[in-house]
Amino acid sequence: MNRELRQSAILSQAVQAAALAGTMQRLIDDLPEQVCLLDENAGILAVNRAWTETVEKHGYIGALPGGNYREFCDEAAAGGYQPAIEASAALEEMRAGKRIFWQLIYNGKERWDGRDFQIVFRTIRVSGQRLILVTRFDLTEIVELRRFKHESINALLERQSDERQRLGRDLHDSTSQLLTAIGLLLGSLKEGHSLGSDAVDLVDEMQELVTEAHQEIRSVSYLAHPPSLEKLGLAAALKSIVEGFARRTGLEASLEIEGELDPLDPTAENVIYRIAQEALSNVHRHSRATRIRLLLCLRRSTIHFIVADNGIGLAEAIHARTAESGTGLASMRARLSEIGGRLTIRELSPGTALIASIRDGSGGGT
Repeated sequence: MNRELRQSAILSQAVQAAALAGTMQRLIDDLPEQVCLLDENAGILAVNRAWTETVEKHGYIGALPGGNYREFCDEAAAGGYQPAIEASAALEEMRAGKRIFWQLIYNGKERWDGRDFQIVFRTIRVSGQRLILVTRFDLTEIVELRRFKHESINALLERQSDERQRLGRDLHDSTSQLLTAIGLLLGSLKEGHSLGSDAVDLVDEMQELVTEAHQEIRSVSYLAHPPSLEKLGLAAALKSIVEGFARRTGLEASLEIEGELDPLDPTAENVIYRIAQEALSNVHRHSRATRIRLLLCLRRSTIHFIVADNGIGLAEAIHARTAESGTGLASMRARLSEIGGRLTIRELSPGTALIASIRDGSGGGT
């Protein structure tokens, strides 16, 4: 009697699994991704057309309904294929109830060499049964587009940097020399001619203005042609630009770094550095600040770069310039948006804080 009950229960489960597989088959067939539905022991219940076409084309019959996906992964893992080793371990953890989700971005091998894929395992419950949904995406075109986008951004930033450097050299080599000549002529005028007190005062004021303009040009030229990010690395380059800025402007400037500064994505480093460059220039030209603080915070997968000053406040600075673009905010936002970052503005008392937030390593995956 017990044997008959067990056989009946097994038959009932088989019928339910078959009915469920048929229902799921209709749901997943038209999806463009490769989709496979497993029971809790990784037995393959249903696959969609995209999955079937792929495995039949390449002869992977063991990955069709009736097979076991864990065994399929174990076979590939035996040959040392790392993605298969990780997938097999994840399936075992899901079978044991230790995990409900897993994903991996990996490079294909053999027939798929040179292509990038993402595979996702997710535990789902359907009609009271615990199943595992496997979804496989071909990311090759997306990765190539992302790579092309990053290369284009870097090329644009390099062109902008080259133009700034050219302008900085022109200011230093021509305009600065002209101001020096004007200062010498004013000194000669004051000492070589008998001038009334009013004229002497006027010449003194003109010399002060020339000195101020000279200092302004030195500061702008330095910020347009700052230390090399590529040669120094982000931390050293930021420290150098802040110290140089303080010497040339007379402002109190400091830099702090919180967290482990592991190698960041080169595009993100470039954006952070250019934002520092733009922000220092803005403070010098618009904020009337006496103190500026730069803080680079690394929090797990997110980078926060903060520039805070004790100036007149952003609202008044923008009003004085009549447009936000006059303070370089549009340029900062554009740089950040290209890499999925954002710019936040906080009014301080006194002053302003600009916060650039970037998710580091968004192009990778585990």
